[in-house]
Amino acid sequence: MTHAPKSKRQSILAAARQVFLAHGYSGASMEAIAEAAPVSKPTLYSHFRGKQDLFAAVIAEQCEALLGTLVRSLGGNRNPEEGLKAIARAFVDLIYAPESLQLYRLIISEQQHFPDLGLLVYRSGPEPVLKQLAAYLAELTARGALKIPDVDGSSRLFLSMLKGDEHFRCLLGLRDGLNQVERDSMISAAVAFFLKGHGYEA
Repeated sequence: MTHAPKSKRQSILAAARQVFLAHGYSGASMEAIAEAAPVSKPTLYSHFRGKQDLFAAVIAEQCEALLGTLVRSLGGNRNPEEGLKAIARAFVDLIYAPESLQLYRLIISEQQHFPDLGLLVYRSGPEPVLKQLAAYLAELTARGALKIPDVDGSSRLFLSMLKGDEHFRCLLGLRDGLNQVERDSMISAAVAFFLKGHGYEA
């Protein structure tokens, strides 16, 4: 009995994700999502106040796995190189996944019609990831492993190196994604560059 509400919520989120991807944010309706779940509209509204709230939850769920991986990656006594590579692998696997690319395109296409959508998405997804990474970099700095005067700025820099031109090309449909060799090469280069710029001595 205690697992029923969580299971129902997960069913709603799974249905909502598919409806949003198929019809866009503006084309999706709470009625269609309730039908796809399938749940009654009162049940749907008992979990989510409206379409914006539901869309934010879909984005947040997309990042929960990444955040969980980050927490696990940062456990133990990993050195900075190992820790950053673990973070980078989790981040790259998420942002280059076909469904993630579809969600990116959806968000961009709907932004002009819903000005608040961008902030909603940022607070639900990227912002918590950046905060988790910044906390890790602050810990490394406190231990003397790295020299980072601005952990927030350095967090944004590190994640940006893992996106860059390749992610943009994928968003434009110029390529389907990165193979494992390409991912490993990009991650190694980004981590090495980042560590060198922040005073790391192996």
